[in-house]
Amino acid sequence: MVKVKEYNHVGIVVRDLERCKWFYGKVLGLQTIPRPPFDFPGHWYQVGPTCQLHLMVYEETIPNSMRHIALEVANFEEAIHELKAKRIEIVEGPGQRPDGSDYLFCKDPDGNRVEITRH
Repeated sequence: MVKVKEYNHVGIVVRDLERCKWFYGKVLGLQTIPRPPFDFPGHWYQVGPTCQLHLMVYEETIPNSMRHIALEVANFEEAIHELKAKRIEIVEGPGQRPDGSDYLFCKDPDGNRVEITRH
């Protein structure tokens, strides 16, 4: 049996790298980290102490589905305010899950579904 320790990174496909860098870097405040010189465009962010988000530019369809990444925030109400101030549409929520966690869903500029949560 393989023994998984933790998430290392999540990779998502984007088409408009600059707009997505604005969303993840300026709106959500993720910190840029070094990215190796791959043969395709992209950008990397640190998410918490041990996980990374890798944006990869590819010409493929981004599905309209429930697939998503979830990012935990320290202040949920502040996150709602910031999303609205930056004119980011909240496509579901805000609400509370049965476990008591706050949540909402929005989309990045290319349509990737992003959950903002606080446990």
